[in-house]
Amino acid sequence: MKAIQTQLQINRVSIKKDDSISFSAVTPALTDEQLSAFRKISKLLINALFEAEDGSSGVLKINEPISGKSPSQRLKAVLFVLWKQTGEPENDFDLFYKLEMEKIIDKIKEKLEWVNIQWVKRDKKETSYSLI
Repeated sequence: MKAIQTQLQINRVSIKKDDSISFSAVTPALTDEQLSAFRKISKLLINALFEAEDGSSGVLKINEPISGKSPSQRLKAVLFVLWKQTGEPENDFDLFYKLEMEKIIDKIKEKLEWVNIQWVKRDKKETSYSLI
C-alpha cells in the first residue's frame, strides 16, 4: 500500500473523555484513485505527521499507542450496564462486581488442566480456593 501525502485543513478538534482527540479535516478535491487510497486506510492505524505550511521548529512525538479502554475497564463497564439492566441498583455495584468477577474467575478455573495442581478450600464457601 502506498503512503499518502496531502495538504489537510483541520477544522474541528474534540477532546474525548479519555483525553484522546478526534478531529475532522478537509483535503483538496481528490481523484477517484486518491479517494480509493483513503478508503483503503479507513479504520487502520496509521502514522501521521502534521506540519504547518510555513514549516516547523521541531517535532512533538506522541508515542502512546491507541488503545481506548483497557480490557479490565471494558469488562467493568459491561458489568455496570448488566447491573443496571438486571434491576440491581438497590444493591451495591461494588458487591455485584466482586460476585460477577468471582463467577468469571471460577469459569476460567474450570477450564484449567488439573495436572500437578492441588486446590485447597480456604473457607466454607465452595467458590473460594487458593493455590498451594
